[in-house]
Amino acid sequence: MSQERKCFGGQWKIPITPYNRRLYWPPSWIECDCGELAKQVREKKGDHYYPNGRYLCNTCHREYEKVDGYDRFDLVNNEKKI
Repeated sequence: MSQERKCFGGQWKIPITPYNRRLYWPPSWIECDCGELAKQVREKKGDHYYPNGRYLCNTCHREYEKVDGYDRFDLVNNEKKI
């Protein structure tokens, strides 16, 4: 299920608003269902790292995927580990 989430960008986890969206989109962090922040996953291609549209929460290990063209994120992996 897709859901709009609070998004944060930049090194200091600045909340993304309509006024600063151009600077910080796509977000570096999104709010997870557990209340923590899920960080953007990057994959290595050649010598560089690129964002792949996935976000992983290090606390509960849930994984989200960004829906292109929308501000929504799909829950991909709901395996909560305690």
